[in-house]
Amino acid sequence: MPKNTQFNQCWLLKTDSEGIKLNLWLKPGGKKSTFRCIICKTDDLDCSNQGWGAISQHMKTKGHLENMKLLRTNSTFSFQSSTNQPSSNDNDIATSEVRLENLRKPLVLNFHEQVLKAEALWALTVAQRGYSFNSCDEIGDVFRNMFPDSKIAHEFSIQSKKISYVLSHGLGPYFHQDLVKCLKRNEKFVLCFDEQTNNQNRKQLDLLVRYWCHDKGLVVTRYYKSIFLGHATASILKNAIVDSFKTDGLEIKRLLMLGRDSPFVNLSLEKLIQDEMKKNGGDLLKIGGCHLHVVHNGFKAGLSSTDWHPQNKCIDIYSWFKQSPARKQDFIDIIDDFNSLMEKTILYFTNTRWVLLGKVINRVLVLWEPLNEYFLVFLPTNQKQQIQKNDRYDRIKLSLTSYKTKIQLQFVLFLCETIFDRFLTLFQQEAPLIHLLHLELSTLYRGVLVQFLVPEYVGDKTGGDLLDLDFTLNEKQLNNTQICIGEGARKLLVHLDRNERESFFVDVKTIYQTIAEYLKKHLPLKSSFLRDIQVLNPSFKSAQYTDEVLRIARAIPYLLTDQEIDYIRDEWLTYSLDIIDEKWYIKQKKEDDSGNEYVVYHRIDYYWNKVLGITTIDGRLKYPTLNKLIKNVLIIPHGNADIERGFSINEHMIPQNRSSLSDSSINGIRSVYDGVKFAGAGSSHKVHINKDIIKSVEKSYQLYKNDLNLRKSMVERSEKENTECSQVYEICKQVLIEEAELLKQQKDLQGELQQINLIIVDGTESLNLAIKKKDSFDMDRASTLIGGATARCKMITEQLSKVTEELIKIQKKRKEKFGEQQQKRQKTTMNSSILVNQS
Repeated sequence: MPKNTQFNQCWLLKTDSEGIKLNLWLKPGGKKSTFRCIICKTDDLDCSNQGWGAISQHMKTKGHLENMKLLRTNSTFSFQSSTNQPSSNDNDIATSEVRLENLRKPLVLNFHEQVLKAEALWALTVAQRGYSFNSCDEIGDVFRNMFPDSKIAHEFSIQSKKISYVLSHGLGPYFHQDLVKCLKRNEKFVLCFDEQTNNQNRKQLDLLVRYWCHDKGLVVTRYYKSIFLGHATASILKNAIVDSFKTDGLEIKRLLMLGRDSPFVNLSLEKLIQDEMKKNGGDLLKIGGCHLHVVHNGFKAGLSSTDWHPQNKCIDIYSWFKQSPARKQDFIDIIDDFNSLMEKTILYFTNTRWVLLGKVINRVLVLWEPLNEYFLVFLPTNQKQQIQKNDRYDRIKLSLTSYKTKIQLQFVLFLCETIFDRFLTLFQQEAPLIHLLHLELSTLYRGVLVQFLVPEYVGDKTGGDLLDLDFTLNEKQLNNTQICIGEGARKLLVHLDRNERESFFVDVKTIYQTIAEYLKKHLPLKSSFLRDIQVLNPSFKSAQYTDEVLRIARAIPYLLTDQEIDYIRDEWLTYSLDIIDEKWYIKQKKEDDSGNEYVVYHRIDYYWNKVLGITTIDGRLKYPTLNKLIKNVLIIPHGNADIERGFSINEHMIPQNRSSLSDSSINGIRSVYDGVKFAGAGSSHKVHINKDIIKSVEKSYQLYKNDLNLRKSMVERSEKENTECSQVYEICKQVLIEEAELLKQQKDLQGELQQINLIIVDGTESLNLAIKKKDSFDMDRASTLIGGATARCKMITEQLSKVTEELIKIQKKRKEKFGEQQQKRQKTTMNSSILVNQS
């Protein structure tokens, strides 16, 4: 890495992507290794480590790009050559000076645009805060009374209807298209998805994308869109996703992988997406589902293997107080008698997050004595009627009077706090942690094994080697005095009799073995890809990990060419020899309450953004291939926590009292919420309101009106087509009746013709016999019979021919009408799909 790189005067001759010379805004700083941006009015910026890369990185920042746009569009800005400043070197290049009083002011807005800006800010706030549309009906009057001297407040006008279409047809589409533009700048991105039943009692499939943001120099996860479903097959979901990509102009082959909640969910969808990608020259990277779900399910499997049911005991206690303020107050009074500083709320347990049971149990154990006082003393003394024939009370009383229950709760709490909580807390983060996943999963599984297996058997094994251990061997398991159950549980053993202790330890071993069995079956500890990714950690900066980097490069489908993979080795070797500033990975050093020092590290993407931004003396990236590889590896999700957080946002945005929101409104609100988080760090007033945002607000009504007209015309067309289909159906129905009648006539005539033919055969035989006997009487009778039958046969044959002709005509008509009906149905379905996509 270049050390103390000085400002190179040759850089002033370069041009940016728009063809503008850098000397219009770039100038040397006060020191030889610094530079300044005139239009951004920066202080000295350091280029000693990154060289040209520091300038290149500054050019790509959002603020600089917006300032350059203002510079090109605003004629009040002037360029002046700095020829009045003497040059210290004849070879120095004269720079130009941009005279700007204040670059944020030049976004000159007329009065109408200022009003639109105010309305945009309020709309951002409504989406971010989850305000209802109806709450906006009189907000203009409120502002006019608050700011009577403000002309903007006087013209400010947003009601429930307007805020609806501003979000659904203005700001929502703006932030969505802004996201699409970001995605198109990347080689790869990840699609994360999951579904839930929302408060509208509909299946809502949320799609999020994870990608490298060049403006921020970090990995980000953003909301893409929501799709609303009834009965949804994998094929329908695939078509919805593919159609969404086509509508936005996103190439499906750019998709790196799918982030889903478990290894078994939506496998069919993943296969269909992969087949679609192969048709377009792409392929999916597969590393399984969300491993957070695997850990949760492993813990659940362990507890479910016994008859303890600790979650039910906690739910009973919570439910007792849930709907009764009087009960809560009585319990709070009792708690205050014990300790006024004690927590007073019983926590709620949800079946979808089993490991959070530890926090619920901890609260129950903290309040154990007050709970005993309340349920075993206060209620029997003061509220006898309330507890008589009350099954819930009887269950709670049984739990509180049994040391078996308390020791079980203490053991479950030990499991959570000792083994599971750290892992689940760590991987709830948004920052990329894929480089830590293999190590942490290995540590978690090892942590389970060492609780009940002899240390010598586990040894120093890690990763895939742990999966080869047979934990069911009795001789390899710890005895009852050695097995880990937590000190809280072990202290309570004295209150159990011999049989209860034996039963408890049998259950403990069953829980450990069940958890271990589940994790062994589902954790990807033998995944060489996840093991290799660990080298992205700064501590692996060594030439000995070159092979791992090469394997990673080969594993990412359709990212690098063979030639680029060949470059990887040399670039990694160069990187391993570079001297990296520790400030790039160490954020700060702190001391805890005991005076012990600990280190707070930067996000891994922050570190690699710094490293990959290093340039050579002539301004080229030093690690161009690693830059392409590592940025697309870091976007691989370590779990599905991001989309789970999206479900919480849905609950906040779409509560039960907003269940009538349209699909476009929901998508608009979520897109704006995500936009505020991305562009304003979660604060609406921090979002930079540019001209495009103002235009999106201004045009939202016309787009909304066009959408209404389109929907109206589609509904009218659909009604017309339905009417026509009904008419065709009635015609088809009548044709079928006529066809059935003709078929019956044809069948009857054919039967009658068959009978007549039999008569003719019998008559012929009789005639031959009469001729043989020379019996004239029998000959005349047989001839008469044959003649009559022949005449009748001719007549029936003619009738049958006419019926057959009519039948052919009616069948042809039936086919035509059914074909016409099918075409109308397909047309109606296609038009409905177009309407859905446009919305």
